[in-house]
Amino acid sequence: MPRASRLCLLVALGLAFFFSACGGDDNGDATPTPTPTASRATGTPASTGDVKTPGPDESPDGAQTPAITETPPPTGVGSTPAPRVQDVSAFFAQFPSPPQDERQCVYNPSMRLIDCSDRGVWAPDPPPVGQDIQCFLMVVDGSPAVIRCEIADPQGSAYYDVR
Repeated sequence: MPRASRLCLLVALGLAFFFSACGGDDNGDATPTPTPTASRATGTPASTGDVKTPGPDESPDGAQTPAITETPPPTGVGSTPAPRVQDVSAFFAQFPSPPQDERQCVYNPSMRLIDCSDRGVWAPDPPPVGQDIQCFLMVVDGSPAVIRCEIADPQGSAYYDVR
């Protein structure tokens, strides 16, 4: 074989080897190939093989970890607790007369407080959930009795005992 043919064959094989080692990236950049290294502590090669990275719901040992749930902020601090009325008709049945006065209050969802200005500030437990929440203080015989919160989305109402 003439010398020029051997040189062309050598160059062709060298280029073929070079391009196969690049990894075939679409953008033309070479992808670094991981090389095994020795661990200094044990002198054994470090693993660069297929090591699975644990997913968000897995622990490194393969056991499932509980899903992280968002913890709601604490119920309004520094205010009067207002437990939710479970049986609304039974609650109103204990009053000799229905509420005579109703005034609008301000519900602060980030603080989880219902502020009825000079009548008081209450921490509903559990707080109303939804969009466009408007709360009203209902007064019986001149004293605060119940707060009614109207929830636009999802539509509903929640009543809180403030006696």
